[in-house]
Amino acid sequence: MKKSMLDNLKAVVSNTLTDDIKMIDIDELHESADNFFVVEHIEQFAQTILGQGGVKDNLIVRPLKTGGYEIISGHRRRAAVQYLLDKGENIARVLPCLVQNYADEDDKMLDLILMNVSARQISDQELWKCYETLDKILKEKKDKGEYYGRLRDDIANTLGVSASQVGKMQNVDKNAIEPVKAAVASGELSISTANEIAKLDKEEQSKITDLSKVQPKDIKKKVVEKPVVTSSNDDSSDYDDDEEVLDTSIDDEPELQAKLREAVKRTNDETAVATNSNDDKYTTIAMKGYLLLAAEEASFSVEQINALLGGIMKALKNYDKAEAENKFLSR
Repeated sequence: MKKSMLDNLKAVVSNTLTDDIKMIDIDELHESADNFFVVEHIEQFAQTILGQGGVKDNLIVRPLKTGGYEIISGHRRRAAVQYLLDKGENIARVLPCLVQNYADEDDKMLDLILMNVSARQISDQELWKCYETLDKILKEKKDKGEYYGRLRDDIANTLGVSASQVGKMQNVDKNAIEPVKAAVASGELSISTANEIAKLDKEEQSKITDLSKVQPKDIKKKVVEKPVVTSSNDDSSDYDDDEEVLDTSIDDEPELQAKLREAVKRTNDETAVATNSNDDKYTTIAMKGYLLLAAEEASFSVEQINALLGGIMKALKNYDKAEAENKFLSR
């Protein structure tokens, strides 16, 4: 299988770490204005560095036209060493750095994200910024013909999260009103809660006056079923043809997953006792089973599962096999 562009970028970054390393004075190392990763717990981190006798892992930097170097990865290491120097500790002020040159800002941002997410546990606030940045860069590269992968899968692999989690962020990006997105970006709102809010229509979303007090369970009670929008019926979508823009993850619905498993088990049991002389029953049971499996694979929400099951019952009652086949073939 051909590696994705992001896999190749990771390999490039890994290989360059074996190149010559330059020792650079801390005063020549400047924070990146584009860095959105939180620099925290410096005092504790400084003690770790002091205990190991200095910085052992290379910082990633790039030369600045104005002099000095911009830090791509290593903001916490620089801050920890500066803290120790200010405290009068005996610590080297020169740090090992891999100097990188980038063709453009997008490649720099890809490295900034790749190197930082692999070295730490990131918050929802940081994860959202990573998603926004990667989504923008990869869409632009796809438009230029420089990238041909699946956005959801490649973003998930790069950030070390599930495709379902990326789907939640896609849902927020596509369907949430701006105050909700801003609350995620500021760390006021979790991605999971924002995902639930984004399932409401925009008028309902605007009625929420205090986002900091919102609980997902309260939002779920208000969710009104709305259709899943895909790029096949929305020409303005930038997502792959088989990617759902509206995420309906059931990661946080263990009860639903259990019900689905039980339903599929029941379907399999019924199918096992079906005879060849009862082809219609066999086909109906198998169809229901496949639809339930499809719903599970697509991470449908509780509301969508209920709507799907209700729709199945109505369709089976009101239409015959020929009408169903014609409906499929006419798509």
